[in-house]
Amino acid sequence: MEIRKISKSDLEDLARLMVEVFNTPPWNDTWTEETASESLLSLIDAPGFYGNVMVDGDNIIGAIMGNKRLYSTETTYYLYEFFVSDKYRGKGVSKKLYEKTMSELKEEGVSGAFFTTIRNSAAYKFYIKEGAWDLEDSACFYHKF
Repeated sequence: MEIRKISKSDLEDLARLMVEVFNTPPWNDTWTEETASESLLSLIDAPGFYGNVMVDGDNIIGAIMGNKRLYSTETTYYLYEFFVSDKYRGKGVSKKLYEKTMSELKEEGVSGAFFTTIRNSAAYKFYIKEGAWDLEDSACFYHKF
């Protein structure tokens, strides 16, 4: 297994994996490969994109991606997508992918990362274990139109 940068040629495999992961509990989303591909492409094409994949042979088994953005006097990473194949959960893939990406960003002078997840989830526990903290005085909003 190895970690490498994401390229546009990964889009089809990333979309397939995103559907596999997020259309199951606890998210229960309704992605299609087409909508996932469109969403991921908009992220990859955005300024400041930074993302890595974990591959096992020719197969992408995990991905982490977001954008670097200058905020006031610091560059911050906004993590938008992080997913690992169910078949590889509990085998250290998430930990390696997360730690490698955060380390690379730190080396590039990025000050930290913002992201959201469901509070009562394995992902939430993972982030806490990795040293992230819940900004309890902040709120995450969604305004439906």
